[in-house]
Amino acid sequence: MKYLLEGQDIGVFSPRDLEALQRAFTILSVQLSLYGDDMEARKLARSLIQLYRHGVRDPDQLVAALDGYKAA
Repeated sequence: MKYLLEGQDIGVFSPRDLEALQRAFTILSVQLSLYGDDMEARKLARSLIQLYRHGVRDPDQLVAALDGYKAA
């Protein structure tokens, strides 16, 4: 039996998804002075992905949802 899964069901992001996540990540990285691939940048990325998977899809809403996020 073959199963057809949507990309989102298996954790695959479309180019549109990646664009929204990248935009929010860039804005927050600048606000928090996070550059490169450090632990705090990865933590921020995980938080954005988690919010995105829970339905927050607009980049501005992602940024607003993490307002007050503090880098260690």
